[in-house]
Amino acid sequence: MLELIQVPCLADNAAWLVVNGAEALVVDPAEAAPVLERVATSGARLVATLITHHHPDHVGGVAELVATTGCAVVGNARDGGRIPHLTRRVDPEQTTVVAGVPLEVLDTSGHTLGHVAWACARRFDVVRRHGHGGVEAVAEHLAGRPALFVGDALFGAGCGRLFEGTREMLAQALRTLADRNPSSLVCCAHEYTAQNLRFARQVLPDNAAIAARADGLDEEMGQARSSLPSTLALELATNPFLLALANADPVVAVGELRHRRDGFGS
Repeated sequence: MLELIQVPCLADNAAWLVVNGAEALVVDPAEAAPVLERVATSGARLVATLITHHHPDHVGGVAELVATTGCAVVGNARDGGRIPHLTRRVDPEQTTVVAGVPLEVLDTSGHTLGHVAWACARRFDVVRRHGHGGVEAVAEHLAGRPALFVGDALFGAGCGRLFEGTREMLAQALRTLADRNPSSLVCCAHEYTAQNLRFARQVLPDNAAIAARADGLDEEMGQARSSLPSTLALELATNPFLLALANADPVVAVGELRHRRDGFGS
């Protein structure tokens, strides 16, 4: 059985624990303690940590996880000098097997120059949401899907800021993700969906799908108080940055939208 578990970290981060029988991996552990606690209750052994990019709120728990479990650390070879304790270097377009799970490495540079996403084609039997201020809950409607671990390249109804890359990179990263299986779970690293939907309603006030998602968000978050993971199909219908890819000049459209979002605030 393949299980996906959201682990809340810091103020609004989400780490993702993948349990495959007796072994587990975690994606983007912002801190170690909540990950170690959840691994212990899973009954599995943590064998690897996967990193999407080097920012502190994505690697903050790596050192303690390595010291406590001896797990491998897997990340983009290009970011080898910026990811702590990196033991397995991978390249975009490569497929690597971690904890018995094949993962395709996707180049999603833009937010940072070395940002990658991890695509899991295997379908998850169980998906558990757990947001800040909520309780862990099984999301039955999300089971039976593959997953994209996207870090900060894509959020619920949004995407990450450009800290190092260009708008061309951002548009390409979004296109790379948009072209994946639309049934995929979108496992991003922050719960920003409510803020992003406020922006989406402002820039696309006539979009009925965005309005419906915003109006139903509280119910969707449920007792877990989490909208994560979402699905790529939902993002394709309601994420203004993905919708902008249909523009005649998607690079300009995405770049201008990102500039507007930067000034929008929370």
